[in-house]
Amino acid sequence: MTPVAFERLIPFAWKPAAKAIYYRLFRLNLRTRCWFADRFRTPRLKVPVPPAMLRFRVSESIPVEEFLRVGEAWANLIRLHSEDMGQDRGNARRVLDFGCGCGRTARWLLGDRNTEFHGVDVDQEAVAWCQQHLTPDRFAVTGPAPPLLYPDEHFDVIYCLSVFTHLNEVMQDAWLQELRRILRPGGVLLLTVHGINAAKGMDAEGQRILQASGFLHRRSPKLSGLLPDWYQTTWHSEEYIVGRLSAGFSDVRYRTIPDSVQDIVLAKRP
Repeated sequence: MTPVAFERLIPFAWKPAAKAIYYRLFRLNLRTRCWFADRFRTPRLKVPVPPAMLRFRVSESIPVEEFLRVGEAWANLIRLHSEDMGQDRGNARRVLDFGCGCGRTARWLLGDRNTEFHGVDVDQEAVAWCQQHLTPDRFAVTGPAPPLLYPDEHFDVIYCLSVFTHLNEVMQDAWLQELRRILRPGGVLLLTVHGINAAKGMDAEGQRILQASGFLHRRSPKLSGLLPDWYQTTWHSEEYIVGRLSAGFSDVRYRTIPDSVQDIVLAKRP
């Protein structure tokens, strides 16, 4: 049962206590499902896969098959859109996965010819898994705020999947400035935002705020204790994010992904 459906079944006066109980039960159920998946349901594959809780922290989903399928699909989209922005995979280049998690997308890009790949994330456990099972010297832990330990104009492509969908406005602007610093002139930035499909199930107050300001940042008590308190849920309008990026980047393009709750935004460093 979803939180929205649950709330409709209880009297208004009971909602605060009932919601607190529901969220605790949700987290307990999730930990139990992850424990069970790791021991009994994870298929025996020739490639290593992260533990269930790491997979959930990336996508709020546990099945291994979905984890691999979605990661490969995003890798193909990154290749497609970076080439569309003028990045030739035949030339030597550096690529950064900003917010790499446990390597859902990175694992499909590590073998690209002529590519020097790097990944960073604040999740120490996820980065440790990547260092152990993927490429040890190409993954690093970063802090929640800039700077990154890379020189100016270091990368040709930087992609950020499900990162700006969680940052507040101050953190968003700080990281956009930092990513611009380490992106070479002509380099491509690709990031995702919660698009119109993600906003369809939002309550009326959220819809009003998003329509008025183009930006909405909300805390999720459901995931308290499973994700950092600063790592919440954010929605952007197309006009807002295009305008924000246009202040420091050129050739900003917004691409709607019809079957996804996240859309792609592309930009170049002038």
